[in-house]
Amino acid sequence: MKHKHLFSFGVLVISMLLLVACSKKERGPRLIVHVQEEDGTPAAGASVHAWYGQNAGTPGHTLNEILMDQTTATDGAGDAIFDFKFSAVLDVDVIYYKNYLDTLLNPVTDTLIGHRVVKIEEVRQKSSENNYRETVEVK
Repeated sequence: MKHKHLFSFGVLVISMLLLVACSKKERGPRLIVHVQEEDGTPAAGASVHAWYGQNAGTPGHTLNEILMDQTTATDGAGDAIFDFKFSAVLDVDVIYYKNYLDTLLNPVTDTLIGHRVVKIEEVRQKSSENNYRETVEVK
């Protein structure tokens, strides 16, 4: 009878340890890029390109162009969201076509650009978030 309780207790302890140990998951990084003009106005509709940059393929880096080269447009708040699977140092290039009327009420389009280098990392954690927030100013 005593051995039966010890066995049950041992199975319970091992089950709990496995449950706790398995609860941590690899979380791929999410990059949230906020694009704004010099005066702080969000740049809605800007094209944001996050990619491996000029040093792709150097020793110690994983290169997978399909997963690590992404382009999207910013939403109304000026945010672009990218989900990656690996840690990386990425170049973030932004092109924003600003449309407005000049003093004579003629339509004008200015091309504003921005650039930033960001580091994102894959982590093992319990929470579901692994977010990196960066701001790029277009000029």
